Amino acid sequence: MDKEQYKIAVNKERQIGKVDPNIYGHFIEHLGRCIYGGIYEEGSSLSDERGFRKDVLEAVKNIKCPLLRWPGGNFASNYHWEDGIGPKDKRPVRFDLAWAKEETNRFGTDEFIEYCREVGAEPYICVNIGTGSLDEAIHWLEYCNSSGNTYYAKLRRENGHPEPYRVKYWGVGNENYGEWQVGYRSAKEYAKVLREYAKFMKTVDSTIKIIAVGADNPDWDLEVIKTAGKYIDYISNHQYLGSDDYYETVASVYWLEKRLKILSQVIDIAQPLVKEEEKIKIALDEWNIWYRGIPENGNEENYALKDGLFAAGVFIILHKLCQSVTMANLAQLVNVLGAIYTEKHGLYLTPIYRAFELFTNHSGDIVLDTFVQSERYDIEGEGGIAKVKFKLHNIPYLDASATLDKNENRLYLAVINYHKEKEIDCPIVLNGFSPSAEAKIYELNGPDVMAINDFENPERVKIKTAIIKNAGPKFTYSFPPHSCTVVEFQIE
Repeated sequence: MDKEQYKIAVNKERQIGKVDPNIYGHFIEHLGRCIYGGIYEEGSSLSDERGFRKDVLEAVKNIKCPLLRWPGGNFASNYHWEDGIGPKDKRPVRFDLAWAKEETNRFGTDEFIEYCREVGAEPYICVNIGTGSLDEAIHWLEYCNSSGNTYYAKLRRENGHPEPYRVKYWGVGNENYGEWQVGYRSAKEYAKVLREYAKFMKTVDSTIKIIAVGADNPDWDLEVIKTAGKYIDYISNHQYLGSDDYYETVASVYWLEKRLKILSQVIDIAQPLVKEEEKIKIALDEWNIWYRGIPENGNEENYALKDGLFAAGVFIILHKLCQSVTMANLAQLVNVLGAIYTEKHGLYLTPIYRAFELFTNHSGDIVLDTFVQSERYDIEGEGGIAKVKFKLHNIPYLDASATLDKNENRLYLAVINYHKEKEIDCPIVLNGFSPSAEAKIYELNGPDVMAINDFENPERVKIKTAIIKNAGPKFTYSFPPHSCTVVEFQIE
């Protein structure tokens, strides 16, 4: 390829914001084998005395999970939290309306908090506004956060947890715009409920952050912010994309970017009418590749390299949108559309997990405005379980983001070559930097775009490492086809 068609330039002085670690968050729901048989498997030789799968714990710690959303999802809208506390053998088995299954309640609030503490994640709890009530939400908040002498604070202590959990993030409802949801409402109806819940939950604990339900619909989102914006800190957005077609899948990264930018514009329009303080942020608190729709096996998929490149592309987009999107949660962590896949005898890690591994371990704190010159293409397709139709123009074959660590002595340049077949020789210019000539290379790739990991070949798609010795303020690097590469520079 002609080198003049491609170029990456980074300028140290053009800092556009900071990466919020919460963009690398995850989500666990009482659905299929995500929790039971995923992160939690009592009686297994692979589990500890608490029932936590030790192999899963190790994998989750390796990707530095900063934030974990629970208990749903659709499950949250008919979940009564008091069923899941106290002695496990005395907890009631309930019928779950969301997924038409029996719920044992053996994994509840105390287990969730303990899991978060073990992996180093902030807990994010979604309250039930379907079959639940404001009283129930307030009592849950007291149980988790109160240090006083209320009934529920005492109940937590009686259950063996003397110190408050200090849960910071609370979602009020889930996808209440959809008829599939227990608690389906119009925008006006939901916004009024949200305002009441948010106002009085913050009366109990003024330090919490409230996540409102967004619908990826400007009319809904505008109504929610106009009515309840004074009391909320985030508005959510859910995106499920992907297809069997490679370019449809990776190009849908830019559909996701487009939708997030529209929501950001809605916030810009609506927030000044209701709230003068800190800007409402976006929580992309469900996102993933999901298009097959296979509920009979608990929505378990085995993701390919193309899906891992999609995930890497999402991270590059989130870096660029760092001022507006400060939370994201992959749906889900294990088995159900999972980054991690388990069986009784062990686990393997999917290409989507590998994208998390790459970015959580090889990214900085400060986002730099990154100029990317690339050949481009147009595409028309559809994606996701809802078969969203899209037309996209000027989609780059090459994209990149640059981040700098907080001490400004290490630079990370993440580059995706989306081209299915061609290596791209790309000149790289680092303005304002004096990097050492030796740089580390971390490359996520596999033999082809449909390559998967499984128990027989768990390393088909993996991160390869190398050293280059010709780095500097100006140099050229050849990015292999269908790859995501992080070039890590030491700044002198």
